[in-house]
Amino acid sequence: MELRYTILDPTKNITILVTTPVPRDMQPRVAAELLQRERDVEQVGFAEGLAAGTPRLQMMGGEFCGNATMSMAAWLPRDMPVGESRTLTLPVSGAPGPVSCQVTRIDGCFIGTVSMPLPERIDTLSLPVCGVTQSLPVVFLPGICHVIVPVEMVSRARAEETLRSWGDLLPGEAMGLLLLEEDQMAFTPLVYVKPTDSCVWEHGCGSGSVSIGAWLTAVRGTNQCVSLRQPGGVIQVVTQTEASGRLSALTITGTVLIGKTKTANILL
Repeated sequence: MELRYTILDPTKNITILVTTPVPRDMQPRVAAELLQRERDVEQVGFAEGLAAGTPRLQMMGGEFCGNATMSMAAWLPRDMPVGESRTLTLPVSGAPGPVSCQVTRIDGCFIGTVSMPLPERIDTLSLPVCGVTQSLPVVFLPGICHVIVPVEMVSRARAEETLRSWGDLLPGEAMGLLLLEEDQMAFTPLVYVKPTDSCVWEHGCGSGSVSIGAWLTAVRGTNQCVSLRQPGGVIQVVTQTEASGRLSALTITGTVLIGKTKTANILL
């Protein structure tokens, strides 16, 4: 099968967007093959419905991804003039409804803002970390959950082993371990996607950024506008709450570079 795909760079969270139709049940295998071929890539999404004019983003494990959503939102109007903005609504895997996105083309890249799905809940769970049970905040988003771990609690060398050990303890097809330096407003995201058995240190993570923003809102009891540093750059998170304190809106803002378009022949 000959596939056409584009490589995109949202905050260095390098993403493949496959634009050739691929049957849903074959997507995890195709994604795993592309991850092997493109060593710098961290995740794969599939642009569905293009021929019918009803674009939809399906991620490789059926998870939700804010950076990939931002990437496809930039790719769709990629030929618009510099200085122009577009607002579009995009159905995305893992999200309970279409996701609102705004993109602006500037010289050399796009600036994108995505209205992210709200967390289903934020819990404190007892989870094993290097043989010791720890109480950790877990943010459950549609399609993915993230565990927020203080950076001093686990080394990078033990983080993948730790995250994989939670596979049977946490629901869903994707989960993340976020090594947080709260005093620096910085974190490093490790994401595990079960269907592709891929565990990747990501350079930037939109859903991880939202998880930290939502958790900070709950802990501090106020709306947050924070710029979260990650290995690939900065993602801004803005939260809004109702008078009751209930979280009502979450957005992330970042940049997207559109890279090369390639083809690959893959045996299915």
